[in-house]
Amino acid sequence: MSKRIPTVCIVGRPNVGKSTLFNRLVGRIKAIVQDTPGVTRDRIYEVARLNDPNETLVMFVDTGGFVRDASDTIMQAVARQVEFAVQESDAIIFLVDGRAGLLPQDEEIASYLRPMERSVVLAVNKIDTPGQEPDVADFYQLGFERFCPISAEHKVGIDPLVDDVLELISAKAGDTDDESEGVTKCAIVGRPNVGKSSIVNALLGEERVLVHDMAGTTRDATDTAVKVNKQDYLLIDTAGIRRRSKVSEFLEKQSIMIAERSIRRSDVTLLVMDATDPATSQDLRIASVVVEQGKGLIIIVNKWDLVEKDESTMGAVIKDIKLKMAFATFAPIVFVSAVTKQRLLKMFPLIDAVDGECDRRIGTGVLNRFMQDEVFARHPMIKRHKPVKFYFTTQASVRPPTFAVFTNRPSEVDDAYVRYIESRLREEFSFEGAPIRVLIRAHH
Repeated sequence: MSKRIPTVCIVGRPNVGKSTLFNRLVGRIKAIVQDTPGVTRDRIYEVARLNDPNETLVMFVDTGGFVRDASDTIMQAVARQVEFAVQESDAIIFLVDGRAGLLPQDEEIASYLRPMERSVVLAVNKIDTPGQEPDVADFYQLGFERFCPISAEHKVGIDPLVDDVLELISAKAGDTDDESEGVTKCAIVGRPNVGKSSIVNALLGEERVLVHDMAGTTRDATDTAVKVNKQDYLLIDTAGIRRRSKVSEFLEKQSIMIAERSIRRSDVTLLVMDATDPATSQDLRIASVVVEQGKGLIIIVNKWDLVEKDESTMGAVIKDIKLKMAFATFAPIVFVSAVTKQRLLKMFPLIDAVDGECDRRIGTGVLNRFMQDEVFARHPMIKRHKPVKFYFTTQASVRPPTFAVFTNRPSEVDDAYVRYIESRLREEFSFEGAPIRVLIRAHH
């Protein structure tokens, strides 16, 4: 048994530097940072290994700006998100802004956290120089025993803060299974407002990911663990990907980068489409990113409950998607509704199957007999009135399944013949949901 990974959340009012501190603690840019209040709206999770003698693993959680009793509906939803984060945490970093001084919002958050005082360390941020120490004094009246002046941007006071965090979590450390083993990572991608977060929430039965009827509400990649039929999954809910040509703000550009990085992290990617407007040009662009990165692909057609349909509707939609997305016809298509939960649980056996296909190997003997007898012999390639000779084929790697074909004239094997090889491999071995690669190599 390995030690359970403790959870530490960072809370505070908007624009006090929570995401900057989060990035400092986890050691790389995971959360979006910009000098605009309210940029982070969902909980963001990242595991970091601390530089202590035990090299302790900690799950840090970045949260949205906490405004209690907010009238704005999005801010109310953010407040619920923060409360969820606090409830599931072993330690809490309460971050305030030393430059701005003690504000009524800070006092309101302090009153909410006071019953959990033994789990809280108060961090006064933006204290860059010793001359700013007087700015810290007012925050003592909040009454928290653990108190650290820091500068997240300039890495001042971070080590004492980490020491306090380690003290807080040491008493709560327990044994549990290693969360990283046997977990299938699934990135959930799509254009804005297709219902990615609603699908996650429907599966969880809780509002783990912020849902609001405004396109682009989820800006960061949000990891959510779920167990189905004793199998663990990590659902990576991402920002909706807009066309690059239409993205002008730095924030949206960084959101696109995070979504594409989430695809790279995944074992299987779920591309969510809107059933009322499926297979748009933007859906095709996102799917092409998944294929280029060699990830398993499942197409999820959401909002199926909103479509007027008869016995031929589903078949017509499948035909249309496959026609427009000819480069990804290998991807299975599932029709779901996050509202009614129709077919949602059917996604998981399919995820397992696609994950297995991405990792499948074909024996060299079986592969070569098929390629020589059923591929090259049936459709030989002739160039300049001479046949191109194919000597043998081997599966070079998995994730994605990659095949090396050795020939005497590799430069003359055109793209059309490579596509023919790919299609025959799929006819014989399927690889449903898995992109495959065919590499033409010189035989010496």
